[in-house]
Amino acid sequence: MYRYYINCNNWKPTRDEWLYATRCITKTELERIDKFVFQRDAKFALAGQLLIRYLLSRALKRTSSSFEVKRTERGRPFIESTTKFDFNLSHHNQLVCIAGTFDGLIGCDTMEYQVNSKPRESIESLTNLLRREFTKDEYNFILNRTEDEKKRFAHFHRLWCLKESYVKWLGYGIGFTLSRLNFCIKTEDFNRDDSKQVLSDTKLEIDNKLIDEKLRFDEQIIYLPDNEQQIITLCLSDKNNCEPFIELTISEILEGCTPLDENKQDEEIWWIHFQGKQLK
Repeated sequence: MYRYYINCNNWKPTRDEWLYATRCITKTELERIDKFVFQRDAKFALAGQLLIRYLLSRALKRTSSSFEVKRTERGRPFIESTTKFDFNLSHHNQLVCIAGTFDGLIGCDTMEYQVNSKPRESIESLTNLLRREFTKDEYNFILNRTEDEKKRFAHFHRLWCLKESYVKWLGYGIGFTLSRLNFCIKTEDFNRDDSKQVLSDTKLEIDNKLIDEKLRFDEQIIYLPDNEQQIITLCLSDKNNCEPFIELTISEILEGCTPLDENKQDEEIWWIHFQGKQLK
């Protein structure tokens, strides 16, 4: 079982870092990243591609450049391998995270949990806008457990992250009727004093029936600067160990990646293009 994340918000790429990073992924992915208008989006996408190769190198004991990473029709990265290994990537807010396992499929999702910025709309209007995506019990969990607006938003994002982790485990990405899923949350609050805490007692009902208990949901809060928080959720087989995510720096990730020769000639152009992108 492998679980990693990087706080991409903290990464201020240097020229040398960016050029080396672009040599470690395929030209096809570089061209996709190059289409982003904003530096932030390009940076997160590049970090995600590096994390994929870093994870594969660690799990399958090969150099990162030896893998041919493909995408399904729905855009999910995968590799064709005689060894059954599944992995899933997610990025949102400040984090890019990835998890991989030899025991079954895996779905990974991350969302903001507690932030300092003022919401663009109230939790009532947001929840009502997406009312058809939640069950009655979930709707009550978001709005009726507390009057604290921050906790309400936290409950909303926690449930949404759980739902997304499940459909990503299925491999759907989008198109699944989320209201069929009813998440029964047993432990409502995370322990702020335990930064490595992983909750795994949330259960899932589909069409009002409890699913096979062999499937588990692991939830962890990542504590960010300025008292902000982000949640990461995994949907996976209960054969996997329940363990916390490991934070990596960009230096650690780059040290674990090896260049691809095909990118060697045109590398400078990618840095020039990145420098010309807009700031958010």
